[in-house]
Amino acid sequence: MKRFLPILLLLCLTSVVVRAQGCTDTLFLRPKVGLVLSGGSARGAAHVGVIRLIEEMGIPIDYVAGTSMGAIIGALYSIGYTADEMDSLLMAQDWKQLLSNGVPRTMQPYAQRIAEQQYQINIPYIDNVRTENSARYRDAGIRVSKRGNGTFLKAMARPGLIDGQNLSDKFAELTFAYHDSISYDCLPRPFACVATDLVTSRPVVLERGFLSEAIRASMSIPGVFYPVYKDSMVLVDGGVMNNYPVDVVRRMGADVVIGVDLNTSRVEADELHSFASIFERLISTMGVELRERNMSDTDVLILPDVGDFPVMGFDTLSLGKLIEMGYATALQSRPQLDSIALLCHTDGSVGSVLYDHPESMDEVIVISDINIKGYTPTDLLPLLSQYGIEAGNAITKEMLFDAVKRIYGLGTFSSVQYHLVGESPYTLELHVASNPSNQVELGLRLDSEDAAAALLSIGIDRLRLSGPKLDFTTRLSVNPWVMVRAAYAWPDVAQLNASVKYWFSDVNRFYDKNSHAFSYHYYGSDIYLSNLFSLNYDLRLGARYDYFLVRNLVRSELSAYSYTSARSRDSYTNFYLQFRGDLYDAAYFPTRGYAYGLEAAYHIKNRGRGASNFWSLQGDASAVVPLGSTTALLPAFCVRSLLGEDIPLAYANVMGGYLPGRYMRQQVPFVGIMGVEFMERHLALLRMELRQRLMSDTYLSAIANYAYSTDAFSPSAASQSVWGLGLALSYDTTVGPLSLCGHWSDLHHRFGAYFSFGFEF
Repeated sequence: MKRFLPILLLLCLTSVVVRAQGCTDTLFLRPKVGLVLSGGSARGAAHVGVIRLIEEMGIPIDYVAGTSMGAIIGALYSIGYTADEMDSLLMAQDWKQLLSNGVPRTMQPYAQRIAEQQYQINIPYIDNVRTENSARYRDAGIRVSKRGNGTFLKAMARPGLIDGQNLSDKFAELTFAYHDSISYDCLPRPFACVATDLVTSRPVVLERGFLSEAIRASMSIPGVFYPVYKDSMVLVDGGVMNNYPVDVVRRMGADVVIGVDLNTSRVEADELHSFASIFERLISTMGVELRERNMSDTDVLILPDVGDFPVMGFDTLSLGKLIEMGYATALQSRPQLDSIALLCHTDGSVGSVLYDHPESMDEVIVISDINIKGYTPTDLLPLLSQYGIEAGNAITKEMLFDAVKRIYGLGTFSSVQYHLVGESPYTLELHVASNPSNQVELGLRLDSEDAAAALLSIGIDRLRLSGPKLDFTTRLSVNPWVMVRAAYAWPDVAQLNASVKYWFSDVNRFYDKNSHAFSYHYYGSDIYLSNLFSLNYDLRLGARYDYFLVRNLVRSELSAYSYTSARSRDSYTNFYLQFRGDLYDAAYFPTRGYAYGLEAAYHIKNRGRGASNFWSLQGDASAVVPLGSTTALLPAFCVRSLLGEDIPLAYANVMGGYLPGRYMRQQVPFVGIMGVEFMERHLALLRMELRQRLMSDTYLSAIANYAYSTDAFSPSAASQSVWGLGLALSYDTTVGPLSLCGHWSDLHHRFGAYFSFGFEF
């Protein structure tokens, strides 16, 4: 307070002189008040409580400066968000989603949704040293050692655990009314934030440019978030050098400074045992001299005791307590704040200072032109057109937000930023940074049927939107397969694919009785069009050649079925149409959404006697029906029909186990039966699952399924029906579900158990 006592005396003297001269109007030259908000990750929610008291007291804030979380709260406050609005925003966010590299599953293309539920490990790599100077690799901090003029594979490093795209999207939404590159002095409350340039090892004060980009740079904790690459700078969290920027707000013109510092100055040795605590302490020790000078230059210093709250504790309970703590701590400085209010309101009036709401921009935006930087425009413009974003169109903000999320969800880009430049009609600038297009992916799984299984995929130019691509994929288990696929993509048409596959399947394993058992070798080649009309579902049109070599067939047990079993070798040419959609919000434990599929194939016998051409038709659908906040019903059904005579065993209707297609391509899961069980030529299966969430990520499921099959649609035809029941306890881990299920069926009248851990493939 001692800093602004002379100002108070001067104002009182001025008021006396004015009244002595008989002036009718009171001359009021109030001091300029600055608000400084420090970094603190989730603990920064305490800033909202302090601002709430400032609003209640009617103290006008003329300048705002912040770092990291303080920059986020400070920027929102600067453009007109109130404390109550910021409170609601903090509570309403899906922080798990924001602090991840993924977009909502329904925003991803179908192929990406399937890939992400199969692979735990993704390693990008390069295969040509001549790309060393490419900006995308240089920006990622990659260095490639040259070996003469040769080429070689090298795994790519990542500049952080989280690329920050989801946070950038949220910041862009919240600051949408200030979308252009501007001076932050033009905001309702002038604003500045601090970042650190890793190139020069100096703090950088961000006072102009794109507001959302400045916030994103200021909170980029090194090693956790990707840096922001701007001009020649590599910007990370401002807390590294200046976590409490009082000097910045003084230079902006503040006479009086109210500061909130969340840094815990003292820690005990027994508190530094986790990576998070050690890393937080390491960051806080940098720039300590500047911090001490800034603290001594603060007129009202508010120090919430947030040491007991986790740095990344973004749960609603912790955030609510932090906001309350910020308010309560600010109340302890009420006498000093009252003095500032007196300086600012000499007539005794106190009231909130109101600004236009930051979301006052028109809901409909007219786009005059689209500029794309960082990628080939001819690849991205057709995708934007699919989402309704075209030059000359009037669009809504939500259309633009969704388009950005969907483009990022392709997996091709590590960053997708947009700017609306100029006045309406606007020029839309899309700035993208590419991920390496070559990928090595690995999926791992343990279960009581395969013991252990691995899915390995090596892709060349897999993430390119257009042009040639190549994939090598293999499943290593007791039933292994290997596939090579070449493709050529047109972003606005479709993708042409050609593949060859070998698969060995041992159907004898874990079979309940020595019947219908065999093993076979499968050789196939496939050519098809995919991504027809849209990326959001999988529509395929193609032709496939199948060759089966059946071994160890127990023929005596197959006489009851109508399938042809005499041939140990079969080859067919198949023409097919396949359509699949998946709109679940999660791959394994969805809370809403549905999935569906249809497939029709005509199978033509290539050579030989004893068989004829036939059709196979299949349809399936499933959904989630919420019964409450923690309970859901999951109905599903599947039908498959084989139309024709002398249908070979390799295309038979089979069901069993927990994974579709484990032993045979057409295998349908059925709880209660392990291995596979042959069914008649027309099969219908109904499944009901009642799932209860017991606690966070822990689920209990009761499952009932019923299957009915018949050889023909007549009362006298051979038929079969089977019941199966199961009870499963599951835990959703980051590397896939951990599940234990007990089951029973009336086919074998005995209980069994199934254990699994990892993604399904």
